[in-house]
Order: sequence, then C-alpha cells, then structure tokens
Amino acid sequence: MLNRLPPLNAIKAFHAASRHLNFSRAAEELGVTQGAVSKQIHALEDFIGAKLFERHANGLELTAEGQSLKNTTLPAFDMLISGFSRFERREPRSQKIRISTLASFASSALAPRLDRLEGAFPQVELEFLTSDRLIDHAKEEVDFSIRYGQGVAEDMVCEPISSADLIPVMHPTYDIKSGSVRLLQVFNVDEWQTWANERGDELTRSNRKVIVQEFLVALNAVLNGQGIALLPELIVRDHLVNGRLIRFGEPLRDWRYHYYIAMLPRAPRRRYVASIIDWLKHDIADTYPA
Repeated sequence: MLNRLPPLNAIKAFHAASRHLNFSRAAEELGVTQGAVSKQIHALEDFIGAKLFERHANGLELTAEGQSLKNTTLPAFDMLISGFSRFERREPRSQKIRISTLASFASSALAPRLDRLEGAFPQVELEFLTSDRLIDHAKEEVDFSIRYGQGVAEDMVCEPISSADLIPVMHPTYDIKSGSVRLLQVFNVDEWQTWANERGDELTRSNRKVIVQEFLVALNAVLNGQGIALLPELIVRDHLVNGRLIRFGEPLRDWRYHYYIAMLPRAPRRRYVASIIDWLKHDIADTYPA
C-alpha cells in the first residue's frame, strides 16, 4: 500500500481531467497548457502504476482505476473547497503584486516594459513567477496569472491580453523552397493543419514536424535557422521589426488560443491589481495592434 501522496499538482490535473474528460478543457480550467496537464497525468500514472485514461476516437474515457480514483478525489476536493471557502487572503504588509506568467510572455512582454511599468507604479513591489505549473491562486497568494489557451477557467475571471493572430515566421536565410523544411509545431495543437486547410497543404504535405511545448524553444529554433513556425504576434513582433525574422505568408487570424489573464473574482478588489492589469492590456494593445 502507498504510504505517501503523489504531487498535489498531479492530483489537481487528474481532478480536472476526470471531470471534463478532455485535457484541453482541463488545461483551460487550471490556466496551464494541455502539455502540462498531460505531463502531470503521466506522472500520476507512473506513481500509482496504473493507466487512468483510454483514448478513443470520440475522446477520453476513464479506466476502471481512473473511475475509482475519481470517486475518491471528487468528495475530497469538495471537502477542501468547503473548508477553505471561509478564509480570505490576508492583506500583505507590503505593496507586493505577485504575477504568475509563462516564460514566453515574461520575456516578450513584461521584461521590455519594466521601466515603464515601474514608472507607472513606483509604490508597488512586483514579483514575477515564471512557470507553467498548476497554480492555486489563493494558497500561493498569486494576484493573477497569464496563461496561453482559450481563456476559460472554472471559477476564474479570464480576460484576453493580446492578439490571437499566429504569424508565419522564418529566418531571413532559411530556404523554404528546399525539399526539406522543418515545421515547428507548438504543444499538441496542430496549427499547421489549420494552415493547410486555409492556405493549402504544399508546406505540410511533404515536410516533417517537430513538436515542442514552449514558444521560446520554437522561437529560438527559428532564430537559428532550424525551421519555420506559426507563433503569436506578441513574441515575434520585435524580431520582425528588427529584421531577425521575416514572414513567409499571411497570419492565421483569430486563432482559438491566445494569451489571457486569469484571476479569482475577488482579485481586482485588491489595491493596484486592476490598475496594473488595465495598464498591461492598454500598453500591449498599443505596441502589438491586432
């Protein structure tokens, strides 16, 4: 018998996935990527030594072990939620604002704005937590998160913060007409299939794909001439302006995924939170017009 618990993040990922029977919707609820949920589920399966989900043509289905674990975790989470619901976050002694963000957003949108952001809020101590792990906003005292997805999370207020366009980019010296083009696909969402449906399959039919889970990995590969990618406008705009990257086609407009803010409903009531969110949304909109 197991005498220790698996990581809580893995349990939370299973709790969400077992209710939705869909890793994408579980990821949206938790404010993380689909790949992160899949990784946590695999870690939990390794921990208990049993498979929890079966994949079928019409979606996911719980195995017998998965159903048994769901029957255990659902009432346990209900009890925890009920127990913690009477507590409110203590007002901190400092004016610290804690923001959980993806590394790609932090490097592309937050780091270049530090001078302006601190100038607009000189009295605030900013703390950026760059991670894609599952975040419990109340327990970890995170004021808001910035994640990438469809912008829907259960019991959270979600607001878009950037354009949803994907820009087709490559290094200026990359030979896209060669017989061997590497397509960099981010996560398990096949943006290249949408490209083929809308633009034709000439690129996708005969060239190989490499799947990565981080935008920064894909971006770095493209900057080093190792392939082509469809990347969010937010993280490629400066590279296009500076000539480090070029476009090889028209953007995929209104892609179903985008960077968004996720926060507890009470978060904007805390001093400075709403103002900082508004500042970021307006500054990014001015710099990266849709």
